[in-house]
Amino acid sequence: MSNKAETNKGNLADPAAVAQAMASNAADPPTEPVVTETVPSAGMTAAVVRRPVCVVRLGRGRLGGSTLMDLYIQRARYQGRRVKPLDGDLRSRTLASLYPSRATDGSPILDGASAPRSEEMRDYKLWMEEEFRLMVEEAVSRVIDLGGGERVMQEFVRTFPLSRYCDSYGVDLLPIFMLGPDIEDLHHVVQIMRAGAVKSSRMLLVMNEGVIRSGQTTDGVFDGITKHPDFRALLDEGAKSVFLRKLDCLDVLRERRFGFYDAAYGRPDPSGNMAGPVLEFLTRIWLEDHEADQQTEGSAVWLP
Repeated sequence: MSNKAETNKGNLADPAAVAQAMASNAADPPTEPVVTETVPSAGMTAAVVRRPVCVVRLGRGRLGGSTLMDLYIQRARYQGRRVKPLDGDLRSRTLASLYPSRATDGSPILDGASAPRSEEMRDYKLWMEEEFRLMVEEAVSRVIDLGGGERVMQEFVRTFPLSRYCDSYGVDLLPIFMLGPDIEDLHHVVQIMRAGAVKSSRMLLVMNEGVIRSGQTTDGVFDGITKHPDFRALLDEGAKSVFLRKLDCLDVLRERRFGFYDAAYGRPDPSGNMAGPVLEFLTRIWLEDHEADQQTEGSAVWLP
């Protein structure tokens, strides 16, 4: 990721003033990353308004997919874009716990997570149809975590061609698959694609170093994946691949309910306490490394 300073997307500052402020603070670390887009507002041209994105996380469970979805939700919001989490994993309910739909006083929270009423297929269909309706009407991105529930999506798209729906209403469909070093993770992706669970010109393959077994080195651990003919075929078809490095302080961040960008760029946790230099540094380089991979691969513009 480039070493430019990022301004909060809610403030459309004068470019000259921003440049002056950047120059005066050039020696003050840490420096937040630049956001190159602006928040849609009255009078803006269509060229600077990003289309809503429908992210669908598929593939085997227990590969860090919920953490990745959380990262992309935080990234979008940090950069000033709305995104709503859809938690279809009713067993772990990770996104629902991280993004509650109601405050402690019972009042609704804007873009809080939603979930189906039950694991019955009928409830899943009603839930997704309603959320896809709102996604188009509100022009707000959705991030769907099915927690390995690709059978739900396969059944759903039999009667609701999601790819055609997104194309019809100006929504970018982005299936995301998590991969560990186990070759079966890749085989599972291939099976899902052959089954036609999602059809899109875009696909993101994320190799997560966080699931590597303790004591196992990361050097060459994904070679069996990246050198496999099926992996190369997916790339030839337009998929992009990135790495997600291990974040050693993830459990600490979760315990303190610390947002990634809050910890990395000097904002307090919900209790009002700062991260401190070590936690701040570890989180910031984790964000920077993943963003750099996304920028290099050209997949950053695919994200919500």
